Amino acid sequence: MAKSINKNFKTIYNFIEENSEYLLKSTSNSLLDLTGKKFDEKIEDVVSKDGVLRIGIVGQVKAGKSTFINALLFDGKDILPNASTPMTASLTVIKYSEKISAEVEFYSEADWGIIERKAKEFEEVYKQVEIELKRDKKLFNKIRKEDIEEETKSRVGNSISSSYEVYMMAQKSGLNVKSYIGKREKISGKISSINELVGKLQDYVGVNGKFTPITRNTNLYLNIPTLKGIEIIDTPGTNDPIISRGQATRDFLSYCDTVFLLSYSGEFMGKEDAEFLVNTLPSEGISNIILLGSFFDSVLIDEKKRYEGDIKKAVQGLFPKLSNQANDSLEKIIASNPNKPIMQKIKNKKVKFISGICYNIAKKNKKNLNEMEAHVLKNLENSYKEKFTNEFLFDLANIDVIRDKDLEDIKKSKNEILANKLNDFLLGQKEEVIKRLNELELNLKERLKELENSEIDELTKRAKILEEGFDRAEEGIKQTFIEFNLDIEEKIRKLISEIDNQRSIYTGVSRNRDSKEVYSHSTGWWLWEKDHYKTVYYDIANVNEAVDKAVKFIRETNESISHSWDKTINLNDIEKNLIKKAMSAFDLGDTSFNKNKIINPIKNALREIKIKPYRLKDREYINQITSAFSGDRVEGSDINRLERILNDILYEITEHIEKTLEKKIDEISKLLDEKSEAFVDSIKSDSNETISKLKEDLANRKDSIARDLKLIEDINQLKGKL
Repeated sequence: MAKSINKNFKTIYNFIEENSEYLLKSTSNSLLDLTGKKFDEKIEDVVSKDGVLRIGIVGQVKAGKSTFINALLFDGKDILPNASTPMTASLTVIKYSEKISAEVEFYSEADWGIIERKAKEFEEVYKQVEIELKRDKKLFNKIRKEDIEEETKSRVGNSISSSYEVYMMAQKSGLNVKSYIGKREKISGKISSINELVGKLQDYVGVNGKFTPITRNTNLYLNIPTLKGIEIIDTPGTNDPIISRGQATRDFLSYCDTVFLLSYSGEFMGKEDAEFLVNTLPSEGISNIILLGSFFDSVLIDEKKRYEGDIKKAVQGLFPKLSNQANDSLEKIIASNPNKPIMQKIKNKKVKFISGICYNIAKKNKKNLNEMEAHVLKNLENSYKEKFTNEFLFDLANIDVIRDKDLEDIKKSKNEILANKLNDFLLGQKEEVIKRLNELELNLKERLKELENSEIDELTKRAKILEEGFDRAEEGIKQTFIEFNLDIEEKIRKLISEIDNQRSIYTGVSRNRDSKEVYSHSTGWWLWEKDHYKTVYYDIANVNEAVDKAVKFIRETNESISHSWDKTINLNDIEKNLIKKAMSAFDLGDTSFNKNKIINPIKNALREIKIKPYRLKDREYINQITSAFSGDRVEGSDINRLERILNDILYEITEHIEKTLEKKIDEISKLLDEKSEAFVDSIKSDSNETISKLKEDLANRKDSIARDLKLIEDINQLKGKL
């Protein structure tokens, strides 16, 4: 259907362009928009935005995401490297392309500034810890650098520790970081295979890669048939310490149709996974969430004694046991967060347990295994005293079921949504085009009557009548513009007030309680005893919640403006009023008078009035929050600071919108004043041009009639093809 309509629209576009001088101007211009470049842009937007199935893979670092993707899409080949730390796990978007290539994006200057600042914080705490520990002379010779680092990490938390780690990695690599920050780098050229590309990527995403510490995002373009029609988004761990990178992940995920959420089978949906599900995973855009318990092989090894080395008993016993544990975890999360929209998408979801590594072992037929695969296979076979067949390993892996059932179901569902959306769009466009073609046909038929029945003297007389009538209508037309302008101003000011009232809904952040073990300094040989660690309780808040609120406020505001704009700037209303004012200046009792001689010039003149809607961009405001905090959570006085920053930003957004809309009122007022002054001259000019062309046609009446008859015939053929 799409190809057929697209082809016919191009034919219509060419027909209008070739014959525009003989066709009604306002309708012709409208048809050029409907069938030309704007149609191509619209259909491309419909197809490109939803035509590709976007699948997000999420979970903590070391949750087995890369192994899962390698098994699901790449037959177990190590296409995606395993990240060694949260800091080295860059976001990777995988797309299909006949030409193999990649594009790497390095951290922005703001991102790297956060990392440097946090690294210095780590160093300051490290020095303090070192001083404290060395106060005890008895332990002076026993204190190792590793001990000081460990104690420092326990005090500063993951965000600062990871920032220090990546900063040191960059220092050791000898990189001139500033020369790369904020830039992109393409990896293309003559790349003969995916393996060759993977080799080149090791410098950017490998565990020991020179550029790994500063790599933020990676786009892979691979010629793997499985990727046709889909796009994979492999995200960093849910515990991503760089908040701006986390926001980039959320932006990508909000366009995903499906998310595979991986959590360790043995402790499914622990504290960090639950927090991610509740506070980080975006609700909008995601139509489906598939819950996967990863590393089922590890649980088998851990539980070998319970099942006395009987693999069949272990499998039969572990599936229901793990399922019950997972369901209990999910029920607790749902019960604790009943009003979160994302909860509706995990209700009654069954967790599926997988082992990407078992799949890879079987796929390789137990040959040429990497170190990890060989280790897992050895442990499994030693734990259960038997050789595992490839068939059994595939069953344990459960990857084929995910690919053949879940992935296929998603694709089928997506295609149905796409087809409906595209068809609705095309049918709507087709109806509009047919409506405009009917207008052209009606106008041509009216002109045929005039060509058959009119004389040049009569047209000259009519031109004078029209000009005098439009002159009489001029004051009424100007008054209509004034009223229209005042109505627009009133509606925009009402919109400003509504936006201001909405702001209060998005202020503040949720506070939750958490605890941690804190070292309590003491002296003496018992320094390392557990008794000298105490539990401290404190409030925490999620930075992503603040980001979400700012983003949601902006997006809701944009939607409000977009939704109300057509009603606010309603050109149909002013068209009706202008026609009414103009008609009142003519003798409508004259049966020979055609009202279209008034209506068409007004429509043509109104087409020159273009008032673009206003849309606020959210990126600069998001950056204000993400650059202020390096982690995804804050505690203590930082919660108040987070709230202040959020409230300041919401106020700044509202103030910016109000000022911009006030300017918009002035712009619209100025535009309408200008149009009001020139409007009557414009419609008189259009009317005179029409009559002038008609006079030219009368000079060669026979050929002109033949031409218009042919145009009517062509239009009917075009409608018939639609």
